[in-house]
Amino acid sequence: MLLAVLIIPMGLPGTFLIVANALIYGWITGFAEVTWAIIGFLLLIAVLAEGIEFGVGMATAGKYGASRQGIVGAIIGGFAGAILGTPMLPLVGTVVGAFVGTFVGATLFEFFTSRDLDKSIRVGFGAFLGALGGKLAKISAATAMVVTVVLSLVQ
Repeated sequence: MLLAVLIIPMGLPGTFLIVANALIYGWITGFAEVTWAIIGFLLLIAVLAEGIEFGVGMATAGKYGASRQGIVGAIIGGFAGAILGTPMLPLVGTVVGAFVGTFVGATLFEFFTSRDLDKSIRVGFGAFLGALGGKLAKISAATAMVVTVVLSLVQ
């Protein structure tokens, strides 16, 4: 049961839900298996994963020539796409919407700034690649978090 609760949110809403699930489980069981030290470790991984996801996205977009406006567009587009994508495609809409929104947001904001369509599309592609790389890093961190909890339960 706990494993399902931890795995289901892993790729969807984020690493902080894994921390919350572990905290709830620890509280229910008196922190016998999932201790405060494990929860602190999970929280540290969650904070680092979020920072890495954001940093990879910005750095990659920058390598593709994004201006400050293009990066802001990628961030706004990513959030908007995640929110709009969720009701359209349950379970995967958040991720798909975030990727599409990142590309569209970066491309539009960059185009409004530079008026150069080729550069704007290149920046959008770079923002998309950054979002993809950041998401892969975050999924790796979430997997490590789940493995940490599972290992604490079997010892």
